[in-house]
Amino acid sequence: MDTFGEWLRGQRTDRKLTREEFSNRVGCSVAMLRKIEDGERRPSMQIAELIANCLDIPSDERGTFIKVARGQLTTERLSPVSKRVAHPNISPAQAASSPHVNLPVLPTPLIGRQHEVDELSKTLNDPQCRMLTIVGPGGIGKTRLAIETASQCQAGFEDGVYFIPLAPIQSSRFVVPVIADSIGFMLQGESSLHPKLQLFNYLKEKNILLLADNLEHLLGDSSVTELFSELLAQAARVKLLVTSRESLGLQGEWIFEVHGLPIPENADMEGTSVELFLQRARRAHVGFDATTEDYPAIVRICQLVNGMPLGIELAAAWVRTLTCDEIAKEIERGLDFLSVSAKDLPPRHRSMRAVFDHSWKLLPEEEQNVLLRLSIFQGGFSREAAQQVADATLPALSALVTKSLIRRSGMGRYDLHEIIRQYTLEELENQPKVKKEAAARHGQYFMAFLSQQDIPLRSSIQREALTELIADVDNIRSALEWALARKEFALIEMTMRAYSTFLDTLGWAQEGLDYLGRVKDVLETKSSLSRTEQVALAHVLTSRSLFAFRMGKYEQAHTMLTRSLEILRSINEPRILVEAVTFMGIITIITGDLVGSSKLFMEGLQIARDINDQWYEALCLTEVVGINLMTGTANDIHKQFQSAVEAWRKTGDQRFTAFGLTSLSLGAMAARKYDDAYAALEESLAINSSIGDRTGLANSYRGLGLVEQAQGKHAEALGLFRSSLQIFTELGARWDMARLLSEMGQSTFALGNDSEAKHLWHESLRLSMETHGMITAMEAIVGIASAHAKHADHQYALQLLLICIDHPAIMQETRVRAEKMAAELKEKLTSKEIKSAKIFTKDNPLEAIVKEILK
Repeated sequence: MDTFGEWLRGQRTDRKLTREEFSNRVGCSVAMLRKIEDGERRPSMQIAELIANCLDIPSDERGTFIKVARGQLTTERLSPVSKRVAHPNISPAQAASSPHVNLPVLPTPLIGRQHEVDELSKTLNDPQCRMLTIVGPGGIGKTRLAIETASQCQAGFEDGVYFIPLAPIQSSRFVVPVIADSIGFMLQGESSLHPKLQLFNYLKEKNILLLADNLEHLLGDSSVTELFSELLAQAARVKLLVTSRESLGLQGEWIFEVHGLPIPENADMEGTSVELFLQRARRAHVGFDATTEDYPAIVRICQLVNGMPLGIELAAAWVRTLTCDEIAKEIERGLDFLSVSAKDLPPRHRSMRAVFDHSWKLLPEEEQNVLLRLSIFQGGFSREAAQQVADATLPALSALVTKSLIRRSGMGRYDLHEIIRQYTLEELENQPKVKKEAAARHGQYFMAFLSQQDIPLRSSIQREALTELIADVDNIRSALEWALARKEFALIEMTMRAYSTFLDTLGWAQEGLDYLGRVKDVLETKSSLSRTEQVALAHVLTSRSLFAFRMGKYEQAHTMLTRSLEILRSINEPRILVEAVTFMGIITIITGDLVGSSKLFMEGLQIARDINDQWYEALCLTEVVGINLMTGTANDIHKQFQSAVEAWRKTGDQRFTAFGLTSLSLGAMAARKYDDAYAALEESLAINSSIGDRTGLANSYRGLGLVEQAQGKHAEALGLFRSSLQIFTELGARWDMARLLSEMGQSTFALGNDSEAKHLWHESLRLSMETHGMITAMEAIVGIASAHAKHADHQYALQLLLICIDHPAIMQETRVRAEKMAAELKEKLTSKEIKSAKIFTKDNPLEAIVKEILK
């Protein structure tokens, strides 16, 4: 009878996965997976659940599977299906290698386009084709054709096929975040690397197809075409499938022009526009049954709209009200009119205009009013939002869905086809009073909606809250712009916590920096500020400092926080003061002022307790304990970190609970409780994996490396450090990279590779100085000193150590190590040499010595 570890190894082998590949999918370390497979350790509840997800264990078998994994049942209780096959028709190897796909599901079969799909698929599979653009007028069916093509080609892209919806995007600066979000890659705001470069680093080794849909409205900005050109140059295995009304004009672009569906000249209607009309008409009216007399009118309708699928669908929606002949005559009258007056429209667009005019004129006034106001939404809307903003009752929504003027997009949301939205927006422009009212209701609704997400984003339902915000991100952006234009500073201030948390979680630091910078500029133009405006300015400065910090702009962040604190202390606003004090503490600790940062965190802790802000209480408590560890000022560090983790668990915030657990592992190691450290990191790894926090994953891998290093297992430590460094490098997180390089230097040196260790410490020191990370700089210099000491350069080694020992940024553990080494060196030096070393240290500033080291 197999043990669970042997069974799991068999599953992994069947899927042709290495331990490293399988551990990455599960979200645990390679070392942990090895111990599970060798029977040395049982997986935790969280790891068992992640293994079940990775193996596609059916939901009704999960309970049994977890009990087997935990040793409560034998492997005989696992069903044959879950033991060896992920799906009855897919081999384990196929299941493991199936690409990720997020293509929208087409509600109806694609009609009359198989020839185009075959041609597009053949072109896309050509190794010479890196970018294929499907061009054609609005409503011609480019998106459906692209989705069908991508679906048929997905087997050729081992890393996935992803749909990138660009229609709601109003600015080129949002293209990179939308691509990242669509492919499931979280941009990191704390990275000093530009979001575009983060994305390129992630994609450069991926064999992936990106379907960029509705790009035409962004082509006026040359940065968009440059982005796609650079992406193709940087990521050699990525292919682009683009839909647009016009080509991008790139040298390597392959262009496929789409025309209307065929219009039959005889009785053979299969695969033609008439077949599409009949399909849509039967969906609109179940009892519809075309007669022989109807077919000439249907053909005429298809001719009037040039076989355009959207025009056909809109026309077919009226079969409940009009005969086919009446529909054709209505469109024909509108078409004749537009043919005379709309000279500036391309001929192929005139029939679409006729369809819109026809549909609009036949709408009852109530539905016209609702549709007008619904056009103010961007990127879709919920039923509740439609009711609040546009007075859209359920019957009105249902009627507009039936007439194909709005679409039910799933999860209780609706949207307008972008072409219809543009048409109704033009109508709205002709009614400025209605437009102003709709914009105000839209802005107020979404500003209130955003502000209400503060607590959910920091609680156990943070994932659900994040999903809701992402769905309405374009509406939120529009509302924020409306509030700024109207100088609604009280509304803007009300959203600051949720806005900051939302963008910080997604890594959209540049967006926050830009918008809040414009808010700050408007406030600063005022000669005097009311109390409400002072509160708004202080909160904007505090929130903006977070984004500046994430992007490595420490001086800017410090300046903004200094001013914010001046305002907040003068007006007594503890609700925001706790944020400003805490953020200032984080910036201060990075620069090495441990005493100053400790005072700030203690102040923040007291304020948080006074106003019962559990989230900031947990953050300040964790940071205070961290400083206690660095300075060696407490003997019960492990218990202090346990208290911090409990504080995070009370908030329900999973992301920061994982942060607390990673911190807890440091306290456990300080107490030499390595099993406890491993358990904390195992749980942290599972949480970070489940929520997709790559920074958290990197920190968890680093923590596991530190546990192995502390036990003298330096080869294992280096493997874990490399996993962490790979993620941090992709994110451009240079301060974290510096810290890891120093720690890798220690294990490399312990394994006897002195030259490589010295190289790692030099690179760590360079990055540390660039990022103002003085704590890490001290660690790197001590490491470099140890290398010189080993090779009998005793006096120079002592000089370096003396620089660090009295520096305020050095951690206690590093100081103890440096003092011990210095004492050993003094035994080997003359009193004259020791005195010379002290004089050298006194006479040379740190910056000069670092410059000499790195030359």
